[in-house]
Amino acid sequence: MLLSADRVLPFVSLVSLFAYFLFDGMVVDPKRKIIFLGVVFLFLASDTIVRAFSKGIRKEDQNRYIAAVFGIAAFLLSVLRDFLDLKPVVGFNEEVSAIPKVREFLLLCVVLFSLVFLLQIILLEIGKSSLEAQSNLAKSKSSLLQNAVLGFLFVLPILVAVNYFAIKRNYNFDLSSQGKFSLSQISRNLIKPISQDVTITAFYPRPLEADGPANGDKLAAFALTRVRPDIEILLDQIKSENSHITVQFINADVEIDLLKEFGQVSNGTIFVRSKKQSVLTSAIPFAEERVIAKEPKDLEDLERKLVGALLNVTTEQKKVYFTVANGERYGMAFRALPNEQVNRFVSALQFLNFKVAELGFAQGWPSKLPEDADMLVILGPTVPFSKEARDEITKYVLEKNGKILITMEPKGSEDFGWLLQSAGLKFNVSPMIEREEKPGFIVAKRFPENPITGLLQKKDMGILFPYSGYLETEPNAPTPFVWKSATLLESGYDAYQDLNKNGKMDANEKKESKILSVVLSPMSLTGEKSGKIILHTGTSWLTDQFIPYVMNSQFSTVSITGLFQDNIVAEIPLKKEEVDTITLSDNQKLVAWVIGVFLFPGFILAVGSYFVYTRRKHSLIEV
Repeated sequence: MLLSADRVLPFVSLVSLFAYFLFDGMVVDPKRKIIFLGVVFLFLASDTIVRAFSKGIRKEDQNRYIAAVFGIAAFLLSVLRDFLDLKPVVGFNEEVSAIPKVREFLLLCVVLFSLVFLLQIILLEIGKSSLEAQSNLAKSKSSLLQNAVLGFLFVLPILVAVNYFAIKRNYNFDLSSQGKFSLSQISRNLIKPISQDVTITAFYPRPLEADGPANGDKLAAFALTRVRPDIEILLDQIKSENSHITVQFINADVEIDLLKEFGQVSNGTIFVRSKKQSVLTSAIPFAEERVIAKEPKDLEDLERKLVGALLNVTTEQKKVYFTVANGERYGMAFRALPNEQVNRFVSALQFLNFKVAELGFAQGWPSKLPEDADMLVILGPTVPFSKEARDEITKYVLEKNGKILITMEPKGSEDFGWLLQSAGLKFNVSPMIEREEKPGFIVAKRFPENPITGLLQKKDMGILFPYSGYLETEPNAPTPFVWKSATLLESGYDAYQDLNKNGKMDANEKKESKILSVVLSPMSLTGEKSGKIILHTGTSWLTDQFIPYVMNSQFSTVSITGLFQDNIVAEIPLKKEEVDTITLSDNQKLVAWVIGVFLFPGFILAVGSYFVYTRRKHSLIEV
């Protein structure tokens, strides 16, 4: 009877484990589930229990117990994995936690342990049948071989686990003093929670392709091959932090067939893309942001810009309302004037996964703002806002943490004094001039330090800012202020105020930098206040006529994304190459020269001579 049980029970344990995997999903009732698990565990451990109580723990049964450990471990880890399959809980996002990765690893362990359990049971039973028909010497040899095979099976899960961690956690060791080749902890904290699939496509030539096309700029292509290794390291670091991020490199000068979905693109550009949650408001199925890095100096803030781009394209879709009741550019009055429309600006917002809608009398404005409004855009109103509208705008920012973008129209009658006065500012409609042959046109290149302006690239090209006024401080403004202001853009010192509007610089006019754009935030930051207002003193710069200017488009979208982006992005440290320089005085240079020319060579000669003398002396003594 014992012999029969000794042969049957191992296969009972084996069958019970795989039967559990097969029928586990069919048992839903919690009480029945507990009974089911108990029965499975009892059958799974039956061979071990019977063997231990009937024969005691014997050395020759050691491999049997090891096999049982793998089977029981596979069962328990599978139960634990099912337990970690938590039901959705409000306020808890499982995808940004470590639970999915833990369940993935547990699944790997369950599969490995089950296979090892299966192989060990089969080998042990085959070996036992073979040993019964062999001599004692043959039994010893077979037992040795069997132990070697079982030992390998025992080590196999450890080797697989090591390889699993080596692949999933590709550790890199940065030996530079300033962590040049490592992501900052801030970047890691911002990248890890991303739960959307993101593709980063970097357009750079390979080292052997530095010559570029026949008609291309070979010097520029060579410069790109110099920065590519550092960019590869940075992108590998980003990819290793989040499995949702994939990276690919394309040479835009050579792999032309791969450029169809990217449109017009050149090497030195990095595309960051993610699929939109909905494509109903736009035919473009993805949100995209571009980052440019063509020179070594562009690598200093590349990490900051890439992390900012990742956050921008993975932010959930937001609803933006454009007001149309006060003569704004989004309204019907300007749709007959192609150059004065803002279609390109609106398209750029939709490209970044913003859902755009108008807000006028038909939508209940200004008595109330829609509950789903994530942002309000007011483009160049020419008719003053009513008190009701003013109160609603102020309440939206101060009480509902709303975000507002405002562009002013100098030719209109709305000067936003009711808002600016509470920040100690006032609007001056006097035009600014930079070149007499282009009255009203200035290229603003002065960007004060700010988390929002830190997202801009190629600031030296400036913003084409035509037909605008400027802001100045209001000494008679009542205090305390409701808003505190931070400057985003200034005209720079090449522009001057045309006081008499004659189109040229007179004796009483001087060149000075004027404030063109500001961000207003609540003076009191108690509680969870995060409302903000960005205000620009002109509207023409983002119309279809002027927004194609290279920096205008970028400044317009940053004015939107910067309001929603976490300010901590600006805290990501720059990767600056800091070279310590040492200046020597004339006396120090003379000392270094004497040591290098006389003392050091003399010391080498003396040591060499002493070594030769001692060797010869020892040789003579031995003779």
